[in-house]
Amino acid sequence: MDIIELQNLRLQARIGFSPHELEGWQDVVINMRLGSAMRLAGESDDPADALNYKPISKAVIHLIRSRRFALVEKLAEQIACLAIFAFGAPYVEVSVQKPGALRHSDSVGIRIVRQPADYARNIAYISLGSNIAPERNLREALALLRSWTTVLATSPVYRTPPQGDTQQPAFLNMAVKAHTLRSPLDFKRRVIDRIERKLQRQRDPTNVNAPRTIDLDIALWNDEMLEYGSKRWRIPDTEISRYAHVAVPLADLAPDYAHPHTGETLRKIADRLDASGLQKLDIDLDAELDSDFRA
Repeated sequence: MDIIELQNLRLQARIGFSPHELEGWQDVVINMRLGSAMRLAGESDDPADALNYKPISKAVIHLIRSRRFALVEKLAEQIACLAIFAFGAPYVEVSVQKPGALRHSDSVGIRIVRQPADYARNIAYISLGSNIAPERNLREALALLRSWTTVLATSPVYRTPPQGDTQQPAFLNMAVKAHTLRSPLDFKRRVIDRIERKLQRQRDPTNVNAPRTIDLDIALWNDEMLEYGSKRWRIPDTEISRYAHVAVPLADLAPDYAHPHTGETLRKIADRLDASGLQKLDIDLDAELDSDFRA
């Protein structure tokens, strides 16, 4: 197997769990070895036939700058997942070094080796919505998703009118594409329910359309059709074909994804729904969280 090497990517990260590590930035050094097929590029001398490693480097930089990590193991695993699932690498080695982390040592770090077969290929598309302090709650929900899954992509944020109970503030809605090792039921219990509890989601049994701090739903799971849990939640989410505030963010993430039940692409579904009330917003959800928020 041919290998592309990215050596000594020197960055600053918010990493560690000791009190003196929580607020400051620390130096890290990233090295990557990516499997690649170079024969075609070697024959053609055409850049279009070569792996473009610049987007991979930029994705790693963005990941490190936008997150806090307790462990170097988590950072290394996130980098490996990005290389495999976002860029299609058939093989990746990642080393993360923390210079000066240990007395009498130049650096301390780890090295991991991953291939696609090391991961269960569960790709989940999650719909998120909030109309109570919505920008803050979407930002915190996304931070928690990044902590407990590997987030591969996020849609733009949309301001949308409320459904059902119209006497309440507008919602902010978005969608996230994530990789997870969990089953749908385990994802619901251990990720979605934990996030909703942490963000103090309150359910009104007399009004299912009541205001909420956060609402997360599994919209799509791989390309499967299934029911799960005692309430028989359905995948794909039935609201994809009914509401633009669900379909449009999903179509932004995966316009050519074929709906497992109807065969329509998400873009086609989104285009036939009434999206006149949606307003795309320019919001940076990777902006710094308040210092009292911890995943």
